Amino acid sequence: ANGGAENAEGFHGNAITSTVPLLRPFLVRFDAAGAWFLPQHGQPRIGGRMALGGQVMLGDRRVTVVSVHLENRTTPAGRADQTRHLLDAIDRYDAETPVLIGGDFNTLTATYPERNDDPDAWRKRIAAEPDRLMCPERHEPLFAVFAERGYDWREANAFDKPTQRRAAGDLTPAGHIDWFFTRGLSASAPATLPAVLPDGSPSADHEALVVTVRVK
Repeated sequence: ANGGAENAEGFHGNAITSTVPLLRPFLVRFDAAGAWFLPQHGQPRIGGRMALGGQVMLGDRRVTVVSVHLENRTTPAGRADQTRHLLDAIDRYDAETPVLIGGDFNTLTATYPERNDDPDAWRKRIAAEPDRLMCPERHEPLFAVFAERGYDWREANAFDKPTQRRAAGDLTPAGHIDWFFTRGLSASAPATLPAVLPDGSPSADHEALVVTVRVK
């Protein structure tokens, strides 16, 4: 799904690109919960999960923007804990401004061993609950955490296709694991777009998400 590209050095991280100045940048580190320093499954890591944020001006209003990557090798409860940590950090940074959070939340609805130790059993679980990975709210408590803190996701995301990209012949169930969350913003025109290069080859193993937001 990534066109055969390899991250041989194990470096990874988050980024925010903007056509307007990014003000007051900040970084939030999450506790290492995924054993990424072990070279299992061909995905070694140098560094850990994090969120990167800052502020942009929309007219005369500041808006906090955050790029985040939660852990896939933990439990749904672990991702909820990471979410609480993130939202606490955002409120300490600026509790008054509107917020747009986007990224890979790894809302895979189960633990890493549950999904990978017995692939056939995992596929059967998904077949018995077909919308589980596309509408993961009932299995991922991080959505309740966001709701309790005044964030919305229903208007900011399209639900018509998975955000994970699978290589041809890969039968691993794909789901909607990348999300936008908003607070104090009106969201419209969400879409999931193919993440491909000009020649049509994949640029990533996730699709691209877009949304239009306006300050309420």
